[in-house]
Amino acid sequence: MREWRDAEEVALPVPDQMPDWRDIEFARSGLTLTLQRAGRRQKTQVLEYCARPDGSRVLLVIVDWPRPTIRMAWVVWDPDRMSLHYTERHVPATVEATAQDGDAVIAGDDMLDCFHGRPVSYWPHRAVEVRVGGCWHEGGLRAHFNGPGGRSVAWVQPRFYEPEWRAMVAFSRHYVWDPATIRPRGGDLAEQA
Repeated sequence: MREWRDAEEVALPVPDQMPDWRDIEFARSGLTLTLQRAGRRQKTQVLEYCARPDGSRVLLVIVDWPRPTIRMAWVVWDPDRMSLHYTERHVPATVEATAQDGDAVIAGDDMLDCFHGRPVSYWPHRAVEVRVGGCWHEGGLRAHFNGPGGRSVAWVQPRFYEPEWRAMVAFSRHYVWDPATIRPRGGDLAEQA
């Protein structure tokens, strides 16, 4: 992302009322958009998206600035003006389809005992790299959950290039902690985990 500029709104019809939560894109994918409007950044859920005849993509979102107006609006997707984040862990990233030996392992049900105690949180995050698809990808370590026997889980938000969006998109992942697959960026390991 080069710079934050206000999102471009498009005059397309919006529903008279908020769609049922089960019908919105966020309910299916957890897709969140961060944009700037009236000089202020905001995070909002993506209600719907579609392609226009010119090849651009528009997203239906809730905009709530400047207050007191809270309304739905269509905005043009522009990776130079905004960012996307999949908050749902079940949404696959393109790079994850080509798993390689030595990649970070997504924590399964066998790691649930790691979530019983209080996590070590990193606000807003610590810079890390995660090995996925045989390559290292930048991400942010949000929290670290320690379990019995030295086992632990790292909550990481790696950024992967998504051809569908032609941009880097953040994903939410819980990985089995392993310094061979999750490494710090610009700091020492003791500080990172």
